[in-house]
Amino acid sequence: MKILATAAITLALAATAFTADTVTNTAPAQAADSCGFFAFAGAYQSRSRARRQANRVGGNVWSVDFSNSPNAGQGWWAVGRGPGSRSQANRWKRQYQNRGASSYVANRCFYGE
Repeated sequence: MKILATAAITLALAATAFTADTVTNTAPAQAADSCGFFAFAGAYQSRSRARRQANRVGGNVWSVDFSNSPNAGQGWWAVGRGPGSRSQANRWKRQYQNRGASSYVANRCFYGE
């Protein structure tokens, strides 16, 4: 009975560790390379300003320095959603515009940080 209880505790701890790793690794900034179409609603040199915009319009924040953007290496933070298909990115772009944000669609890759 004691061995069975120990095995159950070990399995529970392993499941908890697996779940925590899985959740942690799904964030865009922590994901492996993410390539596709993105809708962007701004770029900021301040991460806190980018977060405020993301909260306002419903987006995520990525470091442009870890992307294939022509502005990589300049310390910018992008606000947007993606990756997705071109048509999905265009829908996100319209949602941003309806919320008062300038927006555009671009095919980009963001690399794991």
